[in-house]
Amino acid sequence: MDLFGQVRQGIAKAVQKATENQVFHEFPECSILGSIDRVSIKLADPHVNEMLTHWGPNTKFEHVGFLIRDEDNRKQTLMTAEMISGNGIVLKNMAGKQIMVIRLPNNDPSSFGKLMHPAPATLFKVTPKLTPVGKTFIVHKANQTRDEYIYAEREPVSLYHVGKLTGFLGSDCVYWLKKLTDQGVLGYVRPKLVLKGSTLIVKFMSNNRDPQVRATMLGVALLLMISEVYPQLRAMLSESLKRLDPLS
Repeated sequence: MDLFGQVRQGIAKAVQKATENQVFHEFPECSILGSIDRVSIKLADPHVNEMLTHWGPNTKFEHVGFLIRDEDNRKQTLMTAEMISGNGIVLKNMAGKQIMVIRLPNNDPSSFGKLMHPAPATLFKVTPKLTPVGKTFIVHKANQTRDEYIYAEREPVSLYHVGKLTGFLGSDCVYWLKKLTDQGVLGYVRPKLVLKGSTLIVKFMSNNRDPQVRATMLGVALLLMISEVYPQLRAMLSESLKRLDPLS
């Protein structure tokens, strides 16, 4: 890493450490999620889907954009997300204000990722766990007691798996999003049948309209988008972080 890169990285780490000593409990600018039933996540540029077949972990990039749209209101764009080289995924509202930053773990192989306040300050960490029903991701608060918040449970058998095997679907990313307290269903993540590319649907159940819970669900869905739907993107982001910090 050159001198400029070392200085920039040092400043970024100092700022994050300072802000994490402050108290941040909520994601900003996400109240609109409380009135939405379904959103979709798709690549902003359809040509990226075609290029992904030629991309590998070492492919250099500046940014890859996503659209988050209201599926029940003429697919109106509610938010945008941008995967930025050497950083992570930055989620913004349509006024350009940051809601969340989603980052991959630095040196923790047991971590799937983290959901951060834009300050930046880590609010939640996402950890994979194998259960009798299959893969599960536990979302817990980034506090000293690591309070568990929600979890994403993969559906072991579904028609979506058949759809992927037969080529009708580009992904079989199917997860139930549940409360850890009573295992009540908060929503789900499912692929959408589209002609080109892969789109994820995030369904919010009406039994919980808390925008903070729904923002956390959306953050998990974006992690799944780059990890299971487009795994090339996670590999590319991971490599870009290693180029920025070879010791990570």
